[in-house]
Amino acid sequence: MAGSSNRGAGDLQRECARLQIDEEEEGGLEVTREADEDNGKVKIDSRYCLVGHFLTDKVINFVAMKNTMAALWRPGKGVCNKDLSPTLFLFQFFHEIDVRRILDSRPWTFDQHILLVHRLGADEQPQNIPLFFTTFWVQIYNLPLGFQSDSILQSIGNYIGSFLESDENNLKGV
Repeated sequence: MAGSSNRGAGDLQRECARLQIDEEEEGGLEVTREADEDNGKVKIDSRYCLVGHFLTDKVINFVAMKNTMAALWRPGKGVCNKDLSPTLFLFQFFHEIDVRRILDSRPWTFDQHILLVHRLGADEQPQNIPLFFTTFWVQIYNLPLGFQSDSILQSIGNYIGSFLESDENNLKGV
């Protein structure tokens, strides 16, 4: 046995000694987009991804949150949730309609904690996205008749934060 293993080691040493690297072969490793797939895992399409963080210092129960948000959102094409860290989550949807509806229906909460969400851009890293803001619908009651105009609503919205839009039925008495 010892003789055959020494003979194998000697053959290996001779083979390694014959190896040469030519100048043409000195290039680096080239990675293509197709090589991003990791052992058959699904490649993430960032077009339909939201990154989220709950406004709390508590650790979120990921399984309970995942099931609750899926039940609330009811996405037509489904959703895959991934915990990137104990406080950062990735929500991957499979259709633009689902993403738009989730963003347009903000704010979302789980266990009485607000979910801050951001739509992931093509080259954005979820860990580098600052999540500090969310949108709210604000209702104003008993606004005097002379103040019921789009410009007044925009002024009030900008005073509170940043005005985004108003319900088109606001000033129609509906």
